[in-house]
Amino acid sequence: MQPYLEKALDLQFPPLAIYYTDILPENVKLQPVMCSMFLVAQAVKGKTVALSKDSCRCHGAASGFGLSKMDPEEFPGGSKCFLRFLSIGNESWEQGKGVLEHLKAAGAPKILIEEFAEGEGFCKTPELVEDWVNGLPEAKPEGAYVILKPLSKLEENETPKVVSLLVNPDQLSALVVLANYARKGCDNVRIPFGAGCNCFGLYPFAEVEKEAPCAIVGLTDISARFYLNKALGRDILSFTVPYTMYEEMVNNASDSFLSRYAWRTIMK
Repeated sequence: MQPYLEKALDLQFPPLAIYYTDILPENVKLQPVMCSMFLVAQAVKGKTVALSKDSCRCHGAASGFGLSKMDPEEFPGGSKCFLRFLSIGNESWEQGKGVLEHLKAAGAPKILIEEFAEGEGFCKTPELVEDWVNGLPEAKPEGAYVILKPLSKLEENETPKVVSLLVNPDQLSALVVLANYARKGCDNVRIPFGAGCNCFGLYPFAEVEKEAPCAIVGLTDISARFYLNKALGRDILSFTVPYTMYEEMVNNASDSFLSRYAWRTIMK
């Protein structure tokens, strides 16, 4: 039966269960997608998808989903190119120019070539990118694969590590309020800077281990939105929580503001 929370929010997409496993589910094949966000789009449309350390063509996907530690040396051109990729770009120095020509010759996607050349501009300097990398949570993989599937399709022997909801601004507002509804303080939701996959995997996985975990708002990554806007719409953000916190929110939903006048009016 659909929880009251899901009905009250009138979700467009089903909540996603995300978890580690050492056994690839039957009829699920690893896909060499350019960005792991394509897997998210498939999962919220009903498919069960999987990611391994080496299955995604994006160098950051494995670390983003907590399957390995981020290693900038694995990026084309090594760590110096990676630090410039997220900041000022690689077209102004000799090593970067050489790698750029190699990417063009190899038929790399236009978005990668453009952003490698001019930089994504997400941090002001390469040094600030390095500081961000050094501050990432430690990856602690609990299996060879990360599975994403609709929560309603979980088998009896499956328990998600986190649950992710893809929501519009009204629904996000409700989830932020509900995350704080039965807790002390007002900081039970975080919006950290990071890649799209960080906010589905690494960041919320790290919250699981905390005594008072927070929800993680994501899809603030411009590159992730580039890949997902067409598939899911322009007004979608993610809200990802440890499974125990999701159960807490589900249990509190029917007594909360979700049954009151203001929310009912918004939903109309």
